[in-house]
Amino acid sequence: MEHRILKRYPIGNPTRKWRQDNFVLSNFAARGSNMRKAIYNCAEAGFNTLELGWASHEQADEAVALCEQIGVDLIFQDFSRFGGMQCYRTDGVNDDMEAVVADLSKWKRVAGFYIWDEPLLDDQLEASRVLVDLAEKFAPDRLPFTVAIPSYNLDYTWDNGLFADYLERYVTIINPPILSLDYYPFGIPGDQDEVDQCDKSRMWCDLGIQKLLCDKYDLPLWFYYQGQNLHDVDFFIFPMIRSMMYAGALYGAKGLQHFTAVGAVIDADGNKEKFFDEQKAIHEEFRNLGETLMALSCKRVIHDDSVVLRCEIADKLANKLEESAYLSAPLPYRVSVSEFEDEYGNGYMMILNRDYMKTADVKLSLNGNYRLYEVSKTDGLQHVISDSSGKLSLELAPGDAVLYRLQPANEEAFTIEYRLSK
Repeated sequence: MEHRILKRYPIGNPTRKWRQDNFVLSNFAARGSNMRKAIYNCAEAGFNTLELGWASHEQADEAVALCEQIGVDLIFQDFSRFGGMQCYRTDGVNDDMEAVVADLSKWKRVAGFYIWDEPLLDDQLEASRVLVDLAEKFAPDRLPFTVAIPSYNLDYTWDNGLFADYLERYVTIINPPILSLDYYPFGIPGDQDEVDQCDKSRMWCDLGIQKLLCDKYDLPLWFYYQGQNLHDVDFFIFPMIRSMMYAGALYGAKGLQHFTAVGAVIDADGNKEKFFDEQKAIHEEFRNLGETLMALSCKRVIHDDSVVLRCEIADKLANKLEESAYLSAPLPYRVSVSEFEDEYGNGYMMILNRDYMKTADVKLSLNGNYRLYEVSKTDGLQHVISDSSGKLSLELAPGDAVLYRLQPANEEAFTIEYRLSK
């Protein structure tokens, strides 16, 4: 069988200078009382980019040298020198980005600067824009990072009809190189419970409007998922985390950001925590899928009828079955599908079992006969699973997903591998 190696290219906001080369697996807080343990264990867990959420000035400085030593990228944050979180600002901060960039210029693993965490009000958005512009001016090859606030904030919500406008103002005012958004549903009343799980979560609305804006402004989508028991619920298991990671991928994410690592992958002292092994294993999956995911554009997201989009523009935030390029019958319970294409016209489908408690027996009816290739989570290569089929049957573990390439069965078979080109 012919094996084709296709070029893929760096991505990024066309009006900004920074470009993303590879799939990002990061965490919000690679910190602990023992920074060496924290950094080393986060790197061993498979994070290829580390962040310094709420780290002290001394911890931030130590992280720079440690990341350089072990060879892992760092998005540098130091509230004592620049930026802020929502309305929080350290007293006396001078935002001297030129000095920050100069001080860090010799460190090759400083991949970016964490400018602002969830800027909300217009003055915060405008201050973020100033700092993003300065960071780009002095370090055009490093990411000036910001993240938007989710819809469960108190000011701009789906209930008061202001969230969609907020998120677009965030984009147009800051003009970020990527659009990152966080959402942590487990433990939020009305967002997740034992019966409905996350079927009625407004996470689906947030991801929908995020994708809409990423498409409109040509921005890579990054997604902060809930990786720890943030709201102290009685029941929190790893398939919940897995379901959120693949939910982000379903909407075309090119970066998955763990909130926070502390309390899940590492503890407060930097030692390995309860989800370390599972997090490491799923990072291996995404490393293998990453080359393909970086080459694909998400065209459609389709949910089964159990998803309830509780927002005023719900009809714009997910696709209907009749819009599918491949499906001919309704989806099974708690199954979602996204359809992707590469720039050469090759089609792909990701299938997600949103149920984080039960294995799904998935049977899909297709609108024609297709040759089906699975993109392997173990080696990243494409493997034929059917030469000609109008149906697709598989089992998916709780919260798990699979990525297939679909090719008309009457075409000559070939596999695809993507390689970065600059």
